[in-house]
Amino acid sequence: MSNTIFTLETNGITKTLELKVEYTRFLFHGGAKKSSDNSAFHFASLNVKNDYNNDGTIIRESIKSAKEVVDKINAQEDNSIQSIDFFCHGDMLGLYFIVGASIYSNVSSEDVESKNLNASLYLGKATRLIQGSDLHDDSRVIQDIELSKFTNGCKIEIHGCLTAHDMYVKDNICEELSELLYSEGKKKAVVIGHTERANPNIKDTKKWDEKKKEWIITKTTNKEQDYRQGERKVFHNGKVILTTTKKGRITGKEINNVIPE
Repeated sequence: MSNTIFTLETNGITKTLELKVEYTRFLFHGGAKKSSDNSAFHFASLNVKNDYNNDGTIIRESIKSAKEVVDKINAQEDNSIQSIDFFCHGDMLGLYFIVGASIYSNVSSEDVESKNLNASLYLGKATRLIQGSDLHDDSRVIQDIELSKFTNGCKIEIHGCLTAHDMYVKDNICEELSELLYSEGKKKAVVIGHTERANPNIKDTKKWDEKKKEWIITKTTNKEQDYRQGERKVFHNGKVILTTTKKGRITGKEINNVIPE
């Protein structure tokens, strides 16, 4: 739930009302050719869901195409989406989804090519035209998203690889999304992405035991998988306002502390 302040004036008397407004959080996971990748996205999305702890209406969906993403967003009420977390493959130019992706079986590269199963979400039409191959009718571009559906202080976090990597001569997908949101009037909206390859093995450790004279290795279990580690950047209106290597959730307080007035 979020608090929205309304000011009413009646017969010269001003009253301030604070109302509870329900908002929605989406967690989209999947879309990879390999079932093992989709499994990692599945468990990582569960860990983020648990962190939100019933804060708003939480909708966690397995996704196989950009059309599904766009349709679900555009079907919401205006000013209702507080956050979206994407657990999928990506890079500076797009988020990648394969029709038929599953947690139970792989999709072959041969099938993607012969059946045109690439239903990804691209940075723009030119990018899709130049970079997109084996395109399915369900591929989309980020400009297809109705940004009026988001709240003023919304957050989009992409847990895939390289979406915040600097391309120097062109905006990456995080930069572009944050600019589009700001232009739509979402003045406190941010987009978060990884500058490097994302890794779900958040609890892997290797420590030398001096007494035993051996390395003690701890492995991340499937249920512990979480991509919130490594270097991430937070974008606001196309500019980096925070770079962090902390593990776990970047809190609303941390973001609000660095958003320009």
